[in-house]
Amino acid sequence: MAHSFHWPGKRFFYAIGNTSAVSLARDVAPDQDLSLLLLGCGDPRNVLFTLFSEHESATRKLDFTCVDYEPAILARNILLLSMVIDDKDAENIFDIFFHLYLEKGISGESRYGSTLRMSSEHTFTELRRHWDQYAKMHALPNPELCTIVADFKAVVTGIQNQYHPSAVGHTSRSAGPLMPHASKILSECFRDFWKYGTTFVSPTRRSAANLLNPTFVYTQDGVGCRVHYGTDPVMPFHLAPIFGNLHAAPSRSDIVNGIRTQFREWCSAFHRYHERGLCVVRVFFADAIFGASALRVCNESGAMHTRIPVCQSRTETIKLDEEEYRRAPLVFDVVDTSNLDDYIGLLNVLVVSIPLLSSSGNVVLYLESLRIQGHVDNAPKDLTERFHADLTVMSVLFRLYPVDFIAGYSTRSNIHELLAYKSLALRVAVPRQYHQTTTWKTLTSDPPVVESWQLGTLLYDLYRSLFEEEDSETFEQHHRTGTMAAVESDSRSHYCRESFVMLLKFVRDRLQISREQWIAVLDRFFSIHCFDRLNSKKMDTLHFHDFCGLLHFHGVHTVDHYRLQCLTPTELFSAWHKIPPLVRVFLTVPREKLNVLTDATPILQASMIGTSMMNVFSSVHSAFGIVSRMGTPANPKASFEEDPRGFRGTKPLVISFVMPAMLLAGQGPGYDHPRDICIALNMKNNCLNSHYYAKKLGIYLEIHSAELFDSESVLVLPEQPLPSGFSTSLNIPSTSGQIGSRGPISASFNEECDLMESFSAKITVEDELAKAALQSSAAVTASALDARTISFSSCSGEEHRKKSLWIEIIVPLRSAFTQGKVDINPFPIALDNLVPTSLERPPKLDQWLNVHVVAAFSEREARTRKDKGTDTMMFVKDTIHSIIVQASGIQPKGSSPHRIFTLLNKATNNCDTVFLVDQLRFDLSAHTIVCDGFVLPLTFERMIEMIMIDEQNLAKLLSQARRIPMEPGEAKSWKQLLPVLVERCRTWKHRDSCQYASEGRVPLTTEMEAIPLCACGEGQDVQRMHDVPLWKPFAKYCTRIALSPLFAVSYVENVGGKDRSCCVCRTKVPFRCPKCKKDRYCSTVCQKKDWDRHRQRHHNYWEK
Repeated sequence: MAHSFHWPGKRFFYAIGNTSAVSLARDVAPDQDLSLLLLGCGDPRNVLFTLFSEHESATRKLDFTCVDYEPAILARNILLLSMVIDDKDAENIFDIFFHLYLEKGISGESRYGSTLRMSSEHTFTELRRHWDQYAKMHALPNPELCTIVADFKAVVTGIQNQYHPSAVGHTSRSAGPLMPHASKILSECFRDFWKYGTTFVSPTRRSAANLLNPTFVYTQDGVGCRVHYGTDPVMPFHLAPIFGNLHAAPSRSDIVNGIRTQFREWCSAFHRYHERGLCVVRVFFADAIFGASALRVCNESGAMHTRIPVCQSRTETIKLDEEEYRRAPLVFDVVDTSNLDDYIGLLNVLVVSIPLLSSSGNVVLYLESLRIQGHVDNAPKDLTERFHADLTVMSVLFRLYPVDFIAGYSTRSNIHELLAYKSLALRVAVPRQYHQTTTWKTLTSDPPVVESWQLGTLLYDLYRSLFEEEDSETFEQHHRTGTMAAVESDSRSHYCRESFVMLLKFVRDRLQISREQWIAVLDRFFSIHCFDRLNSKKMDTLHFHDFCGLLHFHGVHTVDHYRLQCLTPTELFSAWHKIPPLVRVFLTVPREKLNVLTDATPILQASMIGTSMMNVFSSVHSAFGIVSRMGTPANPKASFEEDPRGFRGTKPLVISFVMPAMLLAGQGPGYDHPRDICIALNMKNNCLNSHYYAKKLGIYLEIHSAELFDSESVLVLPEQPLPSGFSTSLNIPSTSGQIGSRGPISASFNEECDLMESFSAKITVEDELAKAALQSSAAVTASALDARTISFSSCSGEEHRKKSLWIEIIVPLRSAFTQGKVDINPFPIALDNLVPTSLERPPKLDQWLNVHVVAAFSEREARTRKDKGTDTMMFVKDTIHSIIVQASGIQPKGSSPHRIFTLLNKATNNCDTVFLVDQLRFDLSAHTIVCDGFVLPLTFERMIEMIMIDEQNLAKLLSQARRIPMEPGEAKSWKQLLPVLVERCRTWKHRDSCQYASEGRVPLTTEMEAIPLCACGEGQDVQRMHDVPLWKPFAKYCTRIALSPLFAVSYVENVGGKDRSCCVCRTKVPFRCPKCKKDRYCSTVCQKKDWDRHRQRHHNYWEK
């Protein structure tokens, strides 16, 4: 298992999502059929909202595969979708899915049809078991039912008391930019839900809802209330329209009616897609890592029976349904990983999800996190901390990049999250949550060639970063402040040695490294590892054989003493014909020994303890049941009888792990005799576990141990390694271009091997015209078309003859976050970071806009703006800001909304672009607003045509336009941006004769008084222009656009201003002096202490 084994002593049931729904199709073109994988899918809100966000005339097919480790979640989802298919009353469906208690007479009976599918037989079996429990619960014998109801009520009451009467912050996250206005009323809604178990406002209906909802009672852990204490039916919905479209603060009834209306619209969209046969929802019960691995194995080998376990605490293996997977996708256009990052670690998520992305160019991976993990004192930077290496370096190794990091901006606002985090940090020592979503796309270039020495060094630095804090001294050095938060984070550690082994295998395959080079890479890795281990007292020594054994097991690398191993069959192996390098050890743990783990979730490990040595093994599998010996002494085997009741049963726990056989053979100096060896189950030795359990379990935190030759408790079997899977081809085939063929792309690091410095490639000139140009004293010029594309040309230059007909290009790494002019296209048409949005669906924005549009600027940009510096991206953001605030009527103060704008080139005093803003709407998934409008590009010829059509209205339109002056260099960026603004809301298809395709470039031009857009969208989807008499004559020349703020990337740049400190004690402060508005204080006590200095320094203010 490539994840630490956390004992599941207390697991919560996340029956309802804790973030607002998003469209999973938001980053792909609207005319492309989609296969979508939801790892850790949770409730079906994103499936429903994705379909709701599609244009009503859309005809593309969407195929969802939903994977979750909790079968109760999948059972509830299928129940909901089945009722929608059956066209049941949406109000009743809402109550059944979201309410803890139901009114009498509500029926959840339904059927599922062709739209709903099962990935495997074990999925269907588990879901059917849950449905059967739902149907029979209220028919249970009265004493049994009363016990269930009373126990459930006791837990609910405890949660209710826990939050009463405190404010609840997490529920207001779904209000987006209106979060500060929503906190109070949503806290009341949250407390009402846990008090009454419903969203009803009417006292009569609250009283009538007294039947316990069985869909919240049963999970894979048994019967009871395991519903997470933060659950709130309001959170999956979009609350900004509810708060933003009312002139007064909304009541509880307004909120409930609003979310029910949204739910009804989502269900209607799903029903419509079902009726048209355009949607499939397939559910798959499996742990995310195992489920993703099974899909990958099936895709690579065609094997349906993968022999991969369903989850870490079960022995049942995944066997995909053969009939279903004749047509079901195994690779996907969209992979959404929910917030699995919080539960299995970012690197683990990437390693299992990237191989499932389709090889087609337009694919997307979504990552999300809620918990603050590494960077507790600076949550916005937490993402980069969780990589344990430079973000650019990891993007190159994974051949995957975060689009906002490359672009330097994001259309998704998280300003409300930043403000909430900073506000909470003033009142709470360590805020626990910070919601962050990132969008990733694959690099379409060939995998780079990395020098072996540099790659080996980088990989060892990554290994050390992952595991160095296992050593207590290192941990204390790193966390002299914020120790308690660090201790908590360490107790949730996601990475074990197998995690790193799987990462190595992934990098090797991703970069297509040959066997010879891979040996050189790991030789460098182990040369550093050996020196580091011998010169320190790190815990890593105890894990060395765990690491080496797993490298061999997964076919990643075989260290010399495994390759040269020659063990004599004595003692434990006396009857074996041949002793393999690896064995699998089974340890039976009596159930009573597990009482110490009640309601606890520590990391568990296995260990081998002798008189002179100890080794720890972190990849542990477990299940309740009986393991029995089978086979012969020469060829031992085992069978396992699993306890069907699991944690609620009576059979003991059996753990198993892989280890090197030589440690148990007792042959050679330094190895213990097999009779002196014990096998044990331990807690991981960290600060938290030692504090709570050392007195009970001893310094080794040993839960149970048994001697190696205890045949009742220990069983050892031979274990065969997995295939190595080396690529049969070298890194890169040659790539042909117009002037010749390009060789491999090489990536170079700095001296420390921790930062990327440059990329280089050699082009062999083969084209005869190019050869002639080079040989006739022509110079070669290179120009960057965008952040990823470079073009070459030859021109006359200085007289120097090229003897070798090749060109080598070396490209230094460029950051999108540098101040100054942007020389390349920051808005490539690949839609990397200006995501499509359906302008038909978001609710209108009725005369509301708050200051969050100002927060689009980073601190650096704001400072440049204030100092009147030069930064093209800042100029574009400033122009967008001007358009939005004037279109909303916010500025100038007291003005009415303005709807017509032109971009004025200050250098020529000319305007060639007209924006017609129809409406301002909410962009729900992005937590911001969007201008729904049209663009009218102007040329001299077009102006003549329009004058001929309606000279009077044209003159009137241009005279009413508000001129927005552009700074130097900005006009070019707007020409580059316009095609992407069109693509964001496109509902039409590009024609076969599209100029983008025929001319091979987007935009068509960046020159003034020239049209950068293709003609495919002109006059398309402009019906609303016909409602405005002034606009109507020119509708055929216009193209629809969606314009929204471009926000700074908060995990790279500081956003929202620096945290100010108290003038006296330097702690974070809530207020500043009302007179001078400069000095800040944390309290009146500090203000009084500073009175003399403050009065003298600001004498003029006080004299006034």
